[in-house]
Amino acid sequence: MSIVALGVFVALVVAGFLYTQIASQKLRSATWDGLAARIVPVPFSGISIVAMDNLQPGQNQIELEPGDMWQLVGGKQGLDSMYKNAEVLIQLAAWVQRWNYEEAAIVSERIRRDAVQLRRSIRRIRFSMLLQRKPIRIPFYIHEAATAYHLMSQRLLALYQGSHSGLYPRLAESLNYA
Repeated sequence: MSIVALGVFVALVVAGFLYTQIASQKLRSATWDGLAARIVPVPFSGISIVAMDNLQPGQNQIELEPGDMWQLVGGKQGLDSMYKNAEVLIQLAAWVQRWNYEEAAIVSERIRRDAVQLRRSIRRIRFSMLLQRKPIRIPFYIHEAATAYHLMSQRLLALYQGSHSGLYPRLAESLNYA
């Protein structure tokens, strides 16, 4: 029994190592234009409105209704696009390590952590909608997802603005920020 468990453990470690190596090789061979082209359009201004409602609460903290938040983030399609873009934003931040290793490594990790929050929130929304229960929590998850995506985008834009201002306008355009 313990030999089987050890074999499974070793197989998982080897599989994880191989996955990491393959992903690393794909990132090294990727071009900046190729990464930027993978960004799926999102309603950035709407996402920012929802995010700022969460990040900078005002006197009326229930001003945005759940239906309004859903529309502002682009509904299911907008959430799916944010989910897909999360990995690309991490890769674009990691790409900066070629000329600004120290800052890019830190910002990449922050973006990766924001991406974890984004994905978790979107999975919770999908799960709640699938089971058609706990709709009261969906607005909180929308706030979390929008906030995470907004922070990821802002961190990435700031990194490019300070590290490679030549690519900044193209990145801003790709993110639908310009």
